[in-house]
Amino acid sequence: MKNIILVFLMTISGLVTPAALAQDSYAFTDVTVIMMESGETRPHQTVLISNDRIEAVGPASDVTLPASATVIDGAGRYLMPGLTEMHGHIPGTSSSWPAEDVLFLYVSQGVTTVRGMLGSEGQLELRDKAARGEIIAPTLYLAAPALGGMNVDGPDDARAKVTQYAREGWDLLKVHEGLSLEEYDAIADVANEIGLPFGGHIAEDVGLLHALEKGQRTVEHMDNYLTYIGADETPVTEQQLQKAVEVTLAAGTGIVPTLALFEQYGTEPDVLAAYAELRYTPHGITENWAENRVNQYEQNSDELPEIALFLENQRKLLKAFSEGGVEVLLGSDAPQVYSVPGFSLHREMTSMENAGMERSAILYSGTVSAGAYFADKDSFGVIKPGARADLVLLDANPFEAIGNMREIKGVMVRGQWVSKDFIDQKLGEIEKAYKN
Repeated sequence: MKNIILVFLMTISGLVTPAALAQDSYAFTDVTVIMMESGETRPHQTVLISNDRIEAVGPASDVTLPASATVIDGAGRYLMPGLTEMHGHIPGTSSSWPAEDVLFLYVSQGVTTVRGMLGSEGQLELRDKAARGEIIAPTLYLAAPALGGMNVDGPDDARAKVTQYAREGWDLLKVHEGLSLEEYDAIADVANEIGLPFGGHIAEDVGLLHALEKGQRTVEHMDNYLTYIGADETPVTEQQLQKAVEVTLAAGTGIVPTLALFEQYGTEPDVLAAYAELRYTPHGITENWAENRVNQYEQNSDELPEIALFLENQRKLLKAFSEGGVEVLLGSDAPQVYSVPGFSLHREMTSMENAGMERSAILYSGTVSAGAYFADKDSFGVIKPGARADLVLLDANPFEAIGNMREIKGVMVRGQWVSKDFIDQKLGEIEKAYKN
């Protein structure tokens, strides 16, 4: 009773924090658990959470609930692992978009982990605040500031930066365009020596095959693949697709497709401007996105057939990767032009399905595959004892329709329960704050 009164007093005085609201244990009861590893659904399960871990999963008769557990009724609902955004961005201290709002938007849409792909000042502190439960945020794994032609000055500088970023505690490296072959090799050699993964774009002087041979962990946007297989200007063939699959499997490299981002280039600006989630974006940023996309669409109007061919080839490439057993990782490059954090991942899943990926494979790419990628960091992306308690409670089965991923009843991130009522309230506050 004393703790309940304390939380109440903190709430009415405006002092309540996410950590203060956290419970020691929760229990989801009578819920259908989605086992992403197998694609199996198990009805009438109890899932017990202790602190930030899943403690037990099974029929009610097999799981003993502590008296202190907060019970969440899962009858008629589905419990799945939280999603991972494998190509996200986190605002730094100089951003006009408050970082805590961006991080909450991710969580509101079931994203419980983000691989940040562009390091900047203040992000490491945000990562630590999130881990301590001081803010409502996904778990963050952060790439260091980008290593590209604009900020690397020769192989010696490349080696020095990799060493510096490792010392500072970044989780991975991001390689970008503009690197010379010598600079790229310097980055790769030091990173491989110290065990720091690197991923990102494919520089023109490096080329896809060399990047794969040097151990680049992920290729973002399926960058350079169509060039490598000779399908830049013609419809891709089955033989070319097989070549792409084989070389990627041999390298053990993961692919982050970000299809929805590129589909915007062939979409009329008025359609993009009507996205409902833009109400959660600062007005100045939305205006900038609109101006950007209108200008690009007008400039590229004569190239729409080429854009359509590129998109169709990318879709076929993704389908071939998925069916061929390549590691596909869910990512949307948010925040980005018309890619609102969290919401854009749902658009990406729809694009992946339209490309021919199976729903189970899409969901796997954002849960089990992401957890396997970060297996040296923690256990998540699955519902089993010992795994991090990152969960999404849904009102409908996502295996039946990928759009059911939007039917969120609540999100648990590191054992902290964020209910739909709280999500709706907070989204309303963000919308109000950003109104022109």
